[in-house]
Amino acid sequence: MRYLLIIICIILIFALIGCESEAEQGIDITPYLNSLMAKDYAAMFDLCSPVVNIDKETFVQKYEVIFDGLGINEITIDSLSEPNEDGVFTYTATYKTDDYGDFTNRFTLQTGLIDDIHMVLWDYSLIFPDMSEGATVKVRTIHADRGEIFAADGSIMAGNSFADTVYMDTSIVTDITAVSNAVGSIVGLSNTEIVDMFNEALADETQIVVLGEFFASALTDEQKEQILSVQGLGIDDEMYTPIREYPMGEYAAHMLGYTGFYSGENLPEGYSISDRAGLSGLEASFESTLKGADGKRVYIEDKWGKQLRTLYLDPCDQGQDLRLTIKPMLQRTAFDALSWHLDLEQGETGVAIVMDAATGFVEAMASYPSYDNNLFSFGLSEETWQYFNAPESKEPLFSRATQGLYPPGSVFKPFTATAALQNGAITQYTVFPGKIINNQWTPDEAGWYWEQPITRVDDSGSPLKLSNALVRSDNIFFAFAALELGEDDFLSYLRSIGMEEAVPFDLLLKKANLATREIDRRLIADMGYGQGELLLTPLQLTSMYMAFANGTGDMLAPILVEKICQTDGLDYNTLQQNDTDVWKQNAVSDASLDVLLPLLSEVIKSGTGQYAKIDGVDIAGKTGTAEIGNDKSREISWFVGYWTDGYYPRLVVVMVDTAADEGKVKFDIAKQLLNP
Repeated sequence: MRYLLIIICIILIFALIGCESEAEQGIDITPYLNSLMAKDYAAMFDLCSPVVNIDKETFVQKYEVIFDGLGINEITIDSLSEPNEDGVFTYTATYKTDDYGDFTNRFTLQTGLIDDIHMVLWDYSLIFPDMSEGATVKVRTIHADRGEIFAADGSIMAGNSFADTVYMDTSIVTDITAVSNAVGSIVGLSNTEIVDMFNEALADETQIVVLGEFFASALTDEQKEQILSVQGLGIDDEMYTPIREYPMGEYAAHMLGYTGFYSGENLPEGYSISDRAGLSGLEASFESTLKGADGKRVYIEDKWGKQLRTLYLDPCDQGQDLRLTIKPMLQRTAFDALSWHLDLEQGETGVAIVMDAATGFVEAMASYPSYDNNLFSFGLSEETWQYFNAPESKEPLFSRATQGLYPPGSVFKPFTATAALQNGAITQYTVFPGKIINNQWTPDEAGWYWEQPITRVDDSGSPLKLSNALVRSDNIFFAFAALELGEDDFLSYLRSIGMEEAVPFDLLLKKANLATREIDRRLIADMGYGQGELLLTPLQLTSMYMAFANGTGDMLAPILVEKICQTDGLDYNTLQQNDTDVWKQNAVSDASLDVLLPLLSEVIKSGTGQYAKIDGVDIAGKTGTAEIGNDKSREISWFVGYWTDGYYPRLVVVMVDTAADEGKVKFDIAKQLLNP
C-alpha cells in the first residue's frame, strides 16, 4: 500500500510537469504581432498587460504619433524565436518608410500569465528597443547654411548673419508694465500691444516672444542698456533672427539681388513657407547652388531631452559659395560716379561697367538709381514699397545694365564699318559720293521715297571717308556704308555678332533687338549709324567691344562668377572654375582691326571723345548719342573707352539717360573709371 502511494505521487508530479510544459509551449504571440503588422494598435493593447502606467487611449496615440510621423507604411516580422522557460520571445521587426529607409531592430518580448491568460507584458522598448517611459522619437531637419558670395579680394558681399532681436522671456517677467514702458518706443509697439502679446504667450505656454528686429549697430548703447535693465527683456544676436547681410548695400544690389520668402500659391517643390530663397540677382540665378540641401535626423530622446540613439541620419549638403570677379573699390567708384554726376530729380539715370577685356571678367557693374537690398531682410514696409514704385523714384529695383534695352547710337558705327569692310562694300579709302546740303543727305537711288533726310551733327571734313567719318561720328557716311552693303549682308553680319541674342551671362539678360517690323532701305540706313530699331543691353555692348579692346577680334562672354566653392571639413574646395570663353569668334577680322583700331584711338585724341582724355594714359574708344521720345527731348548717351598701352586691359562702358544735350556727364563718369 505504501509503495502504491509513492508510485501515485510520482505519476502526479510528472503529470503536473507535463501540464506546465504544455502550458508554456502553448503561448502564442502571433495575434499581437499580426495586430502590430496591421497597425491595429487598439487590438494590440487588448493583448497586453502593460508594466508601465499607460491607458489604451494613450497607448494608441503613442503608436500613431510615432509610426504615422515616420511614415511607416509596412511592418514585417522575422526570426521569431520559441519562448524560453520564462516566456520570453525574441523577434526582428522592420519598419519600412519612404523617407527614411527601413528601421530594423531585434526585440525582446516578455509574456506573463494574467488571470489564466498569457498576455504581452508591454513596455516602451517594444516600440524601439532604446525607448523607455517618457521617451519619444523625433524628426529634425538639419538646415544647410546658405552659401555666401565673395568679391575678387575675398571680402564678403552676401553673408549669413543674425539681427539684433529684442525679446521677452515670459517665464521670468515680473512686471509687464515695466517691460512695455522700457521697450515700447524702441520696437514701435504700444503698451497695450505688448501686454496682449504677453497674455497670449502665457495662454499658449510660449516662453520667448520676439518684440523687434534690428540691423547690427542700429540700437544705441543707451537703448540696449534700457532694454537689459528690465527683468524678462533680452537682446539676441546669434539665434532668433537669421538674416542675409549685404555689406555693400545699394552699391551692388542689382548684381546680388536679395532673398525672401515664397508666398503659399507660388511655393516651389521642396520649399516650405519658412525657407528663405533668392528672389532676384545672383541670389535667384544661383538659388540651387547657394541653397544647398537640408538633411534629416531621426532620433530617440528621453524625457530629460537626452538623445539616446540616432535611428536615421541624412547629412545636409551645405550651400556652395560664389567667388565673383568684382573689385569692391572699383564697384564703389562706378556707383559713386553715377550718383554724383546724375540728377535723379531731373530723371537722369545710367549704367557704368568696367571689364577686363583680356578675360571677360566683370570688375564693376553699377546701375543708377539703386536700392539697399538689406531692407528685404525684414520685409519691406508698405511705405518703402510705394516709394520704390513711384514714378519719381525712376525704378530703383530695375537693373539697367542687364535688363535695360537701349538704342546704341554711334557706338555701333565700328560694327557697321566692320561689316562693310569685310564684305567689300567700302574700303578705308572709299569717298562718299553723294551730295550733302546743310549736313543733310537724301540718297539718290531708285525707290527712295522717304522725305526725312539723313542728318549729321556737323561737317566732318572733305573728302568724307571712313577715317574722318568715324573720328567725327558722321551719320551720313555710315548710312551710306550700310546701304552699299545691302540688307542681306548687313543683317547676316549683325546676326553673326549676336544682335538677335542675349550674351551668355551669370545673370538673366534681355535679348538684343534687331527689328520688329518689315525691314526696308530706310531702316537699313538708320541701322548703319546705330538707330532704327536696334536695341541692346549695356552689358552686351561691353562684350561686343572686347573684340576691339583685346585686339583679337573675338567677343568674349562676360564672367561675373569666377568660381563656385564649398567647405568640406577643414578643406575649401573649388567645384567649378569659369575660364575665359569666346562668345563670337572673329567678329572683327584682322584686316578690319588694322583699319579701325588706329581710328578708335584718334576718336579720343582729336574726335568726339576728346573730353575723355587723361594725361599719361593712352585711350581709344567711341561716343554715341541716340535721341529718344517723340519730341527728342531726351537722349541715351554712350561712351566706350579702353586702355591701348597693354599695361592693363581695362574696358569701360558708360550709358546715361538724360535731357537732350546733357549727356556730356558720361565723360566725367568714364574718366573716374579709366584713371589708373
